[in-house]
Amino acid sequence: MLTLICSVLAAGAVYGALWHSGFAAKHDVWSIVIAATVILAGQIISMLILRKISMKNNMILQGIMEETQKRIQMKQQQFMRRPLSQKQMIAELEKEQAAGIDRMLDALKIFEPLYKWNFMIRKQINTMKMMFAYQKKDFKTVDALMDHCILFDAQSCAMKLARMYVNKADDKALDKFYKRKCLRFKGVESALTASTYAWILVKRERTDMAIQALAEAKARSMDNPVVVKNWEMLVNGKIAHFSNAGLGETWYALQLEAPKMQKIQQQQVRYR
Repeated sequence: MLTLICSVLAAGAVYGALWHSGFAAKHDVWSIVIAATVILAGQIISMLILRKISMKNNMILQGIMEETQKRIQMKQQQFMRRPLSQKQMIAELEKEQAAGIDRMLDALKIFEPLYKWNFMIRKQINTMKMMFAYQKKDFKTVDALMDHCILFDAQSCAMKLARMYVNKADDKALDKFYKRKCLRFKGVESALTASTYAWILVKRERTDMAIQALAEAKARSMDNPVVVKNWEMLVNGKIAHFSNAGLGETWYALQLEAPKMQKIQQQQVRYR
C-alpha cells in the first residue's frame, strides 16, 4: 500500500514542479503522461526491491527447512542403529518436525516490516502460517487465519474443505467454495480436491452428488486411479469401499483420517 502512496506523492511532486515551471500549462497532456510514468516507475522499482528482500528472506526459510530435514534424517538413522517401538519413533519424528515448524514460524517475523509496503505479502505469510499450524494440529489458529489467506494451491483449498466439514459448514457454502475455488485444478491437484469434496459428500450421505463430482473430475484429473476407483465404487453401491488412501500423504495431511499403522517385523538376531 505504501508503495502506491509514495509513487502517487512522487508523481504529484513532479507534476507540481512542471506546473510551476510553466511546462504543464503549455503541455498538459505530456505532463500527465510524465506523472503517470513516475507512478509506474515507482511501482516497478518498489516491486524489484521487495522481491529482492523476499528472496533473501526465503533463503533463510529454505535453510531452516533443510536443517529440519537433516535432523529428521539423523533421527531415522539413529533408529536404524537403535530401534525403538514404532509409536516411540513416530513420536520422536513428530517432535522434531514440530520443533522445525516452530523455528519456521519464528523466522516468518522477518517479513512483517514488508506488510505496510505490500498488503499481499501479509496474505502470503498468513497462508504459510496457516499451513504450518495445520501440520501442528493447531486448528484454532488455522480457523483464525483461513479467511485471511490466499488459497492458491490444491493443498490449501483441500484444507479449507476439511475445516468446513469439521466446523459443520452448511452444504450450500461447501458446494459454493468447491465450485468457485477447486474446479480450476488439473491432474493430481484436481484429484486431491475432488476426492476430498467427494469424501465429505459421502459422509453427509450425499452420494449422488459425490458420484457427479467424481465423474466430472475424471477428465480434469486425467483419469486419476483414486478418482476412477472411488467413482466405480459409488456407482456400484459399494460406499464402504470408498477410500482416499491412494492419495498418500496429501490426503492424510488433512487430518480427516489417520493412516493405518503397519507393523514392523523385527528380525531376530542369534548369538553364537
